[in-house]
Amino acid sequence: MAEQKKILIADDEQQLALAVKIRLQSKGYQVVVASDGRAAIDLAQQQTPDLIILDVVMPIMDGYSTLRELNARFGRGKIPVIILTARDRMKDLFELEGIEDYVIKPFDHEDLLLRIERTFQRRAAKSSP
Repeated sequence: MAEQKKILIADDEQQLALAVKIRLQSKGYQVVVASDGRAAIDLAQQQTPDLIILDVVMPIMDGYSTLRELNARFGRGKIPVIILTARDRMKDLFELEGIEDYVIKPFDHEDLLLRIERTFQRRAAKSSP
């Protein structure tokens, strides 16, 4: 059996984060949640997630600053990141930082799940000989 993938959700909207967490857990993912960018960085260092779902607008440290810090600590694109936001104006900046995908709120949970699965498939294809 394949190893259970760990996903870190960084979003200050508690109801949304909980809904996504429950949905991902029902699909067999292990999920940890952070409510701000600083907590997300700390959890990423402690837990080493396989993927991060990152909101843009958060307290303490916004998603863009969080992504840049994650890239500095782990290496650009080392941990795949899917941006989750109500604002799409920063898409180009995030793409320059190496995000894997971008989801606009409100979103369909099935669409998010498909994007997560595609990200893992792309990563697996890149790492196989």
